[in-house]
Amino acid sequence: MVDVMKEISVGDLRLHLADVLNETAYTGARTIITRAGKRIAAVVPVDEAEKLEDDEDAYLLKLAEEARVAQGDKPYVTFEEVLAQYKEDFGEDLRG
Repeated sequence: MVDVMKEISVGDLRLHLADVLNETAYTGARTIITRAGKRIAAVVPVDEAEKLEDDEDAYLLKLAEEARVAQGDKPYVTFEEVLAQYKEDFGEDLRG
């Protein structure tokens, strides 16, 4: 796997999309996409994107478990109850 991260503008990406995708697929290269010199996106190998998703899921599950433990025996409030209380307090229905 290649550790070098290149940058390419959106305009150049339009001209070289197949090359960028092939380089990513076959060498693991990562490419940052820029617009007006600002980084806006990245092309990364799918295994890296999947690992990022897995890590995010694990983190969110950890947060959910911590929240469940912190809740303890206190009663739960449903989302519908929160929305109803907000409407009562502020006179605004967040559901539109």
